[in-house]
Amino acid sequence: MKFSLNTILATTAALALGFSSCQPEEAISYTVPETYNFENVSYSGQTNRLDMMAEITTYIKTAHVANAPALDAAKIKDMYGDNTGNHFSTTALNTSTKQLKSKTVVTEQSNFEAYMDAVAVASQSTGTTASNGQAGIAANNAGTSFYLLNENGVEFAQVIEKGLMGACFYYQGTAVYMGAGKMDVNSVDNTLVTDGEGTEMEHHWDEAFGYFGLNKDFPTNTTDIRFWGKYIDKHETVYPLNKIVMDAFLKGRAAISAKDIETRDEQIEILRKNWELVVAATSIYYLNLIKDNLATDPAAAYHGLSEVYGFISSLKHGTGASGITTAQVNTILTDLFGSSDALQANTYNVTVAKVEATKTALVAIFTDLAAVKDSL
Repeated sequence: MKFSLNTILATTAALALGFSSCQPEEAISYTVPETYNFENVSYSGQTNRLDMMAEITTYIKTAHVANAPALDAAKIKDMYGDNTGNHFSTTALNTSTKQLKSKTVVTEQSNFEAYMDAVAVASQSTGTTASNGQAGIAANNAGTSFYLLNENGVEFAQVIEKGLMGACFYYQGTAVYMGAGKMDVNSVDNTLVTDGEGTEMEHHWDEAFGYFGLNKDFPTNTTDIRFWGKYIDKHETVYPLNKIVMDAFLKGRAAISAKDIETRDEQIEILRKNWELVVAATSIYYLNLIKDNLATDPAAAYHGLSEVYGFISSLKHGTGASGITTAQVNTILTDLFGSSDALQANTYNVTVAKVEATKTALVAIFTDLAAVKDSL
């Protein structure tokens, strides 16, 4: 059999291509540290916003005692929005260019300002005992905790704080800073290092980490963890996620520095899934407390239900790693509170049966939590 020169060359090229395609790609070698002590790390903007949120909550809770002075809605909205009036306790916050409003999901910004107006209105009734149809102060059975409730039994201090943990911190951390706009290798620089901040992509990853509220040596050190950091640790003995989440933050940051984008993307998926699980697990945790308190300590139950509203509503603002939709979240809220709108929600009409139905609805979506739903 005779072969033409072209046939021989084509066969040789095909064999060479087949051989090269079978060779394993050279592995990218780098070290993942045990703590978040990378070079050139900065997330001071996120720290500022966590501090601002803490101070807003502290101010609102000044009206959580009998006969307390009424709250100033304009002050709360200044602290939330353009940061005017020097309302914070430190010069650093009062002169900061950072704010919470601009980082909140755009469609939710006016809702939170309406909640701030609502809590100010409720605070005009601190001389009254809260009851169905009447805003005022409610106390737990022990007389150790006091809550400002509106006429429907909603504690807007909790709706605002827990809601912004979702519509600002969770949203920014998962949907924005882990999203294409901040992680696209074609448009986000990962070569030029800015002293103190790293590359543009490294800095974006650090900012996502900052929104979680963890320490750099978490989970070995759990002191001073805040917001989502506090809640992930709350469930650690029942549903341990501390190490999973921290390892993903560490590995993702190291992968960015090593230009290992495939590994970075894997960590993004881990973080999105498990941050969402923290939100869902925390919702179920409070539902379990509420079920016990509805008959025995109603004020504590109304307080917990207000937290539940904020946490469940937060599930609208991630990336839907579980597949949960805004429509599903609104249905769950409506079935529990009579409305998905916090201004219309009513905690006085919540029953144990509605609490159990809410748990069932959440676990049907977050199946990973089925085995621990009663022990969270």
